[in-house]
Parts: sequence; structure tokens; C-alpha cells
Amino acid sequence: MPSVAGGSNGRPDSEERRRRVVTAMIELIVEQGYGATTVEQLLKRAEVSRRTFRRLFGGKQACFLAVYEEIEESFTGEVFTAFEGVEGWRDGLRAAAYAAARWVGAHPREARYATIETMAAGEFAVERHEATLSRFVDLVDGGREQLKEPESVSRAMAEGAIGGIIGPLNRRLRQGTRARPEDFVPELMFLAVRPYLGIEAALEELSIPLPPEPGREPVVERG
Repeated sequence: MPSVAGGSNGRPDSEERRRRVVTAMIELIVEQGYGATTVEQLLKRAEVSRRTFRRLFGGKQACFLAVYEEIEESFTGEVFTAFEGVEGWRDGLRAAAYAAARWVGAHPREARYATIETMAAGEFAVERHEATLSRFVDLVDGGREQLKEPESVSRAMAEGAIGGIIGPLNRRLRQGTRARPEDFVPELMFLAVRPYLGIEAALEELSIPLPPEPGREPVVERG
């Protein structure tokens, strides 16, 4: 994950200590939640001194948010890069959805930290999480530009679509389902596309095949 400002002095040993604290924070929060996690537990698992921890992060709340921001930067970076790399709102949204799914599949602990556990960490974390969600609402809300009368649909439509996506995602993260996150993209695209392009376009999303992973050539069947 990329690092964020406010921690390291740039020395390799300091970066290593910071990395250990970040890893320990993610592990402990996912295992037992924000409220039950103490600075003492962090220090023990990360094998750093209290002085080092204070120098790197200042305190538990600041550490939690710094780790959240690292996760957010990694996740949103991949998602928005995928969206911007494809022409057209619908195709871009689909590319972004698959990028998001693949990121979640590769980082299940970080995904849980940034969704379920963040929502349980208190008002300071909820506000940060809602700011992140607002960026994704903007992404879906771009669907209004596909309409002849964009003002005929409000931003609340995109907010509802994101809510319909986040709810199932949180349930699957809690349940630890073994299904691939990519398998849920057609269903999520159905929810996102329908308000703007109609039921026919939304139904098409349910049958569009899984695209190849970036850097891999699609498999061509030979008769």
C-alpha cells in the first residue's frame, strides 16, 4: 500500500516500524474491532516502543485514520484509473467495478477494515468513510449525462444505487463468502445502470462476460 504523510522521517528503519504498526492495526481491528483494540496491543504486536508509535502516528485515532487513508488511496487509485482508462460512462463504470472487485479479492482484510470496521469506529471515522462514498456517488451520478434531460433524475438516485451496492458488499464481507467478488459485478452494474439507461441495458449487464484481468490476453475458444 502507498504510505501517507504524517508518520515517517524517511529512514528505512522508520518505514519498517511504520509498516509493522499499519499491519498490526489492520489485524487487530479486523479481529476484535476498534473499541477493543488498545495502544498496548498495537505496540506488542508491531514490536515498537510507545515513543516510536507516538512519533509515527500520535495516537490510536490518528493511526486508525492514517491506515484508512492508505487503504482508501490504494483502492480509489485503482478504481478511478480503471474508469478513466475506458471511453464512455457505462463501460468505464463496468471497468471500475471490476477493478474494485479485484482489489477487494486481493485485500479482504483491508476491505473489511475500510467498510464494516470503519463504520463501527465512531463519528470521526464515519465522516471520513462518507466522504469516500461521496466520490463513488459522483461516479454513478455521471449516468445523468446519458439522459436527454439530466435534471429529471436527482443525485439521490446515485446515492440509492451506492447504498444498494454497499449493503450486499458488507454482508458478504461479514460472512466471509468464498465466492469471487467479480461474480457480483453484473448484479451491481444492473443496479447502477437501470436508473439511467433503462431495464434493457441493465439486463444486458447480467450477461456480459467477465473481462480478462489487466495484462492478460483473453482466452479464445477454437472450434
